[in-house]
Amino acid sequence: LITGGTGSFGHQMILELMRYKPKSIRVLSRDEDKQHNMKQELIENPIFKKIQFFIADVRDYDRVYSVTKDIDIIFHAAALKQVPSVEAHPYEAVKTNIMGAFNVVKAAVNRKVDKVIAISTDKAVKPVNAMGMTKALQEKLILSDEITKDKTTFCCVRYGNVLGSRGSV
Repeated sequence: LITGGTGSFGHQMILELMRYKPKSIRVLSRDEDKQHNMKQELIENPIFKKIQFFIADVRDYDRVYSVTKDIDIIFHAAALKQVPSVEAHPYEAVKTNIMGAFNVVKAAVNRKVDKVIAISTDKAVKPVNAMGMTKALQEKLILSDEITKDKTTFCCVRYGNVLGSRGSV
């Protein structure tokens, strides 16, 4: 499962994951237009048959729980990441980047998902803006003992600006 799967990271992960011949890849995204565009882009590719698309928002625990059924690995990339937008609407970033991450953690633990890889940002290091602060708190939440995580392994990776991605240099 890739949350925020229609973003730059999700696009690339789909192509990389296909090397491992997964049974299926689930793409969770709240943006139906990006899902439609991704479907059109991949429809001729043989990997298309292995991709399942889910309209969902990580802010909605029940929906996240539903989509995580029978999942082995979650790449959690759903986030509000545009620094100017997050500066203007910090509570929205709290709801997505922190509370949404907590929903992914709870669902993963409850569904006994093997691994969760949370995608963070270089801006979480000594954060000076709301986006970096919410992602730093997301990292702490993912790695904390807030919820007992007996069966699930959690880790965070930091993603820097990527040439050519949306909103980057």
